[in-house]
Amino acid sequence: MNQTRKVSLLFLTFICLNGFVIAQNQNVVPSSEEMTSDLVERHKRLGLLKQTTPGYRIQLYFGSERSKAAEIKTDFSNNFSNTPAYLIYQQPNFKIRVGDFKTRMEAFAFLESIKEFYTTSFIVPDDIKLPKRDLNNSSKGDVGNSPYSGPNSSTEQTPITANLTGRNIRILPVLNEQYQEEGKIVLDISVDSNGNVVLAEGPARGSTTTSSTLLKKAKEIAYKTKFSETDLPADTEVIYQKGTFSITFHIE
Repeated sequence: MNQTRKVSLLFLTFICLNGFVIAQNQNVVPSSEEMTSDLVERHKRLGLLKQTTPGYRIQLYFGSERSKAAEIKTDFSNNFSNTPAYLIYQQPNFKIRVGDFKTRMEAFAFLESIKEFYTTSFIVPDDIKLPKRDLNNSSKGDVGNSPYSGPNSSTEQTPITANLTGRNIRILPVLNEQYQEEGKIVLDISVDSNGNVVLAEGPARGSTTTSSTLLKKAKEIAYKTKFSETDLPADTEVIYQKGTFSITFHIE
């Protein structure tokens, strides 16, 4: 084989190998546009997975007894079903924390409303769940002073009325208990922008009884009631709307 032919074969081999390497690189290394698109998609997926934000919760229990923690969580959920309760385990202790409050002021208002039931409870910073809009499409309009007549409404034996300007009741607990006393309990309530009753005090003006049993039951029902939400400006920290909540108990 002459020298010229050898050079030609070497040159051809070099061209083939170079083309193979380029092809491999093109298959392995994505373009900058592809890399950017991939990063955006990953960011979106991470955003969907992150369902928490810094906020506050109220701690009801801290200790090593799981049964005690579970008991407190169940008791709270039965009495305040509109407020979520969480059982957290950090070896070797269990914690019961409740609520998803965006501000300390909001947490403090709720703490004041449950202090008589959970005397050792206190506020702690925590990662809270992002709020979800209420998808319940119940009737619109102002409840005013007329009885609510939507789903889970009051019975004839226990009529309920609310006065909260511009807001209507979305969720009301089912009332199927029998009472040994009767009378009307009126509560002064404060409702946050998400429709949750954060404070209920009474008996207020208009009440016809001061029964501690009926007052306690009225507060439990009020805290389980959910009002319609209200839109607030983005820079608004928290606003509580004040109104009244009335329940008339009858002996069946």
